[in-house]
Amino acid sequence: MRNYCCCLLLLLAPSLCASDWQAYYQRSAELMANDQDFIQAELKLLGQAQPELPAATRRFGFDTKQPVDWYLTEEGQQVVAAILSLQTPSGGWSKRTDMSKPRQPGQAFGVEANYIPTFDNSATTTQLRILANAYSASGKPAYRQAFERGLHLILSAQYPNGGWPQSFPLRGDYHDHITLNDEVTEDILSLLWQSLQAEPPFTFVSAELRTAIAPQFEKGVAMVLRLQQQDSDGLSLWAAQYHKHRLEPAWARAYEMPALATAESATLLDFLMQLPEPSAELQASIHSAMRWYQRHQILNHHWHPTKRVLLQQPGAEPIWPRFAELGSNRPIFGDRDGSLYYDVHQVSLERRQGYGWYTDKPAATLARYQNWRQQFPE
Repeated sequence: MRNYCCCLLLLLAPSLCASDWQAYYQRSAELMANDQDFIQAELKLLGQAQPELPAATRRFGFDTKQPVDWYLTEEGQQVVAAILSLQTPSGGWSKRTDMSKPRQPGQAFGVEANYIPTFDNSATTTQLRILANAYSASGKPAYRQAFERGLHLILSAQYPNGGWPQSFPLRGDYHDHITLNDEVTEDILSLLWQSLQAEPPFTFVSAELRTAIAPQFEKGVAMVLRLQQQDSDGLSLWAAQYHKHRLEPAWARAYEMPALATAESATLLDFLMQLPEPSAELQASIHSAMRWYQRHQILNHHWHPTKRVLLQQPGAEPIWPRFAELGSNRPIFGDRDGSLYYDVHQVSLERRQGYGWYTDKPAATLARYQNWRQQFPE
């Protein structure tokens, strides 16, 4: 097993010329055109002016945590059939679309305006995990073919420098940033890693496909190391999104400023600690990030889940702000008008109710770290 990430020099090498990016953008445009042409041809055949929308849901429309044998049941097979019908010609899936109901002719592939496949909210990676389970249970070739088509979309979506956008084909604006928000990068790297290992339910992944995955996985981990931020104490955490060329922390929505993202950094670290034989660079990255969490935990305070206020509570478990300001590490909060505050109570009630401004997720990551550091001490 190769050390991770031994390929950092590949990322830093001056091999990413304009032609690499030109080929990438051309690939994106071709996939988008194929998706749109498919819909337009279907609408023309039906004599329909605009596509109808499929059923919407907050997540996927069914419990995605099912045992492998569930995919042999009638219900399981119906769900997989619906998932197959909602896979775009380019190979991906939507978010907020009910994946338990099959797509009908004349329907869009997702509920969002100007929809294209996305990795946001665990979309596409979740459907691929489901297909892996379904194929392991049934051996149906259609499941494997759909899985491979979706995996090829993920590989095609990787930027020449190793990062992944939120959506692919590209749709513009903040969706094109290299995205860690909502675990996009972690979800993709985790899926690629499991496919590389060819362990259940990914035993069917061919040696040829694993050969294609390996260098892109390594390039992705190398980019993660490159994107880790620094402050006066050394390496810290990661931002939620980065400009794809400048690799600088970038804005997403008006209340999602360039800042350290504590929850997404924690889940990314959970994944990184699973990699065997971590390189010295990767070990230093993990140790430094964990020290950041220890320095900046908020003690004796509680974020009230319904009142949406920060209250003093002696003995409360540690929490962290969703965002920490670059450089100063101060908790920072945003609003729909782009305003930034250091006091969460200055944020409008709508945004306090509609966004998670504090998290306790890093506590579990720190607990896992205590075991990891015994194997890889500083």
